[in-house]
Amino acid sequence: MLIYVMLGLMLLSAGFVAYRLKRDGAEYHFVENAGLMIVVLVAVSALAGMAAAGDWLDYARIAYAILTVAYIAYAAYAKYRGGTDGYGQ
Repeated sequence: MLIYVMLGLMLLSAGFVAYRLKRDGAEYHFVENAGLMIVVLVAVSALAGMAAAGDWLDYARIAYAILTVAYIAYAAYAKYRGGTDGYGQ
């Protein structure tokens, strides 16, 4: 059951970040979005080490990690290009 809750958190956080990315742009709320994605990734990684969910959780975790790194790289470039401080200032 906890595995499905974590999968739901992964999907929910990815959707939330995608919504804020579409609405405000990548350079706004960069710190909050990156922090949210990293916290969820660490929680899922800790669960994957303890749970015997099979390969599908590992694949989902790897896909989420790639998505997190891609978002951080894209938003950092947008922040650099846009001149904001990551909080939308």
